[in-house]
Amino acid sequence: MTPDRPFPWRCLTCRAKEVYPKATDYRTIRKHDGREYAIHIPDLEIPTCRQCGEQVIADDGRIIAALRAQVGLLTPEEMQCLRAGLGMTQQELAEQLGVAKESICRWETGNVMQSRAMDNLMRLFFESKTVRKLLRRFRPEQPLAAG
Repeated sequence: MTPDRPFPWRCLTCRAKEVYPKATDYRTIRKHDGREYAIHIPDLEIPTCRQCGEQVIADDGRIIAALRAQVGLLTPEEMQCLRAGLGMTQQELAEQLGVAKESICRWETGNVMQSRAMDNLMRLFFESKTVRKLLRRFRPEQPLAAG
């Protein structure tokens, strides 16, 4: 964990300036696409007050990565690698899949997790030349720029 500000922090519960990172056996239930998944990270660094025990749970990348692994979704690195392997830009991939370029960017940076349906579509798209050809054929014409 790399905090935005140095420790110690002031505790929001007891007001003591005693919040430090503490390795914690972290377990939680997270929802994705309407289903619940049990997440376990044995050594997650969680800012914890040494006086009252209050914890500040921030969604750091390890929690999202653990959920992504539990769900079985493509990782941001896998998406980037597969897209680059086809020589495509984020914009080109977005157009082929029928989503906004910003969605591809968010998925590839790990800021947002793609749905299971989009993950399945991307897997088919990356794996099959036939799927890529079909999607190009079904794509509507681009609207004319206003001018």
